[in-house]
Amino acid sequence: MAINASFQRKVDYLRISVTDRCNFRCKYCMPPDGVDYKSHDEIMRYEEILIFARIAVKAGIKRIRLTGGEPLVRRGLDKLIYQLNKLEGLEDISLTTNGYLLPEHANKLARVGLDRINVSLDTLDREKFKEISLVDGLPEVLAGLKAAQNAGLNPIKLNTVLIRGFNDNEVSDFIKFTKAHNYNFRFIEFMPLNGSSQDNDSKYISIDEIKARIKSAGFKLTPAEIPGGGPATSYQIDDTQATVGFISPISHSFCSSCNRLRLTSDGKLRPCLAMAKEYDLYDQSGNLLPEDKLKEILDQACSLKPDHHDFANEEDYGRNMSQIGG
Repeated sequence: MAINASFQRKVDYLRISVTDRCNFRCKYCMPPDGVDYKSHDEIMRYEEILIFARIAVKAGIKRIRLTGGEPLVRRGLDKLIYQLNKLEGLEDISLTTNGYLLPEHANKLARVGLDRINVSLDTLDREKFKEISLVDGLPEVLAGLKAAQNAGLNPIKLNTVLIRGFNDNEVSDFIKFTKAHNYNFRFIEFMPLNGSSQDNDSKYISIDEIKARIKSAGFKLTPAEIPGGGPATSYQIDDTQATVGFISPISHSFCSSCNRLRLTSDGKLRPCLAMAKEYDLYDQSGNLLPEDKLKEILDQACSLKPDHHDFANEEDYGRNMSQIGG
């Protein structure tokens, strides 16, 4: 069962941002002058997230991904995952993280029911990593990948936002790295969503161009099915277990098959990443709405999912990526 949405789609995937805070300052995710973080009493309590998650799963949501900001900077995330794992009908719990804190948390998260992780990794060069994230953290992230692998989290997906002139010259290195560790690497087209994107055109590079570069470098790509692959088209690399996925929201829109909703850390439900429309889950007194109203909002959000995004016109999306949850 899934939730009926506009344009004959089924929604069964909910992304939940547990915090807008992050220990990195990645340039494509956050504006150069930073953002004002929400105070603790402005973000959803875990008990409230569980209430909405239970309603959503009962309605047909089968997969939940926890995001941020950086979700591991919020204390007690393992307790939330433990409770989510008890929801009957929920088939998959995943986490998107920058990986910096995984050495500390990977085992604990796997024990309480986390199925798999996505780790953002935009470069394998330590100096460039520091340049884009403003943190000298590449060794910690690589240690986090190893910790996740040892903890049995599988598959491990690495997300790379391609930026022309910054990391597009590392494509072959990414593929070799993926083959060496049997990861699922995913290249994502740069999206104009951080409110400071006047030079976006010079940063953008299409998935088609990257795929051509991989093939011309001698790598063989064979179509493959990856669990929880989402919008990525995936390929096995050569004859290994490693795979590479391509996510192309700009050059090849996948909106017609989009099956997801996004819940922000302050309790706003968004039908679409590239859409300013949000539904507030709280009343004017700051109380979570009754369960029947939350179910109504869930249905309304699904009915408003657009048939295509509007990244090309670069409208005001109301928030940057770190505040929406990616």
